[in-house]
Amino acid sequence: MTEPTKSLSEQINNDVTLASCKKTLIILSSILLALTFSGAKITEANTFIFKITFTNPLGLSSLMLLAIGYLLIRYNSLSHLYVESFQKQWSEKVIRNSFYRNFDHHNDVVSGFIPDLFKSYVDLNNESIKRESHDFVEYDLNTQLFFNAYFHLTIHDESGPSEPVKVYLFSAKNKLKYLAAISLISYYWLVEQFRHREFLELYSPMFIGFIAVFCSVWSRFNPSI
Repeated sequence: MTEPTKSLSEQINNDVTLASCKKTLIILSSILLALTFSGAKITEANTFIFKITFTNPLGLSSLMLLAIGYLLIRYNSLSHLYVESFQKQWSEKVIRNSFYRNFDHHNDVVSGFIPDLFKSYVDLNNESIKRESHDFVEYDLNTQLFFNAYFHLTIHDESGPSEPVKVYLFSAKNKLKYLAAISLISYYWLVEQFRHREFLELYSPMFIGFIAVFCSVWSRFNPSI
């Protein structure tokens, strides 16, 4: 019997390596933030074997910065696939919006932003695409920084899938429609961040880490603040 596919939240929660890296990153970042804002300095540390005295507390914060930098890189590599899955979840909701693609069942015609954008590469209202089950178009939205979002266009036929073509949204001839398309992407992104816990699960450790690094470096260059 095939096991049901786990949700993205379950996959994240069951990833022990990711959880361990996340916990360590948050703890170190929180300590560095506390030291930066309170002005406190760690001068001694008790271990199971002996006590360590720090003659250069500034060197300890530098060591923590290096550790946080390493953890940020490691966490980014561990969470990369989950971030891609989360982005794909909400980007699929974007392209299901009728503005992007609207199918008129009565007249058997596809209209919207996607057919207009792809017109130079493929006609989605072509009779062969409608008629043949093996001939279809696959498009994946990559949101990037929104303004430079693009589709990966792949055409499948009897000979197999074609080489993916990158089609940027800003290449649309109608710039008002381009602005509307970007506005929809921004809207869905904003809504999804607050509607699903995956956003905080994935991004909060990196956010805390970057804030800790920035505040620590800033305080060094501006000791009077």
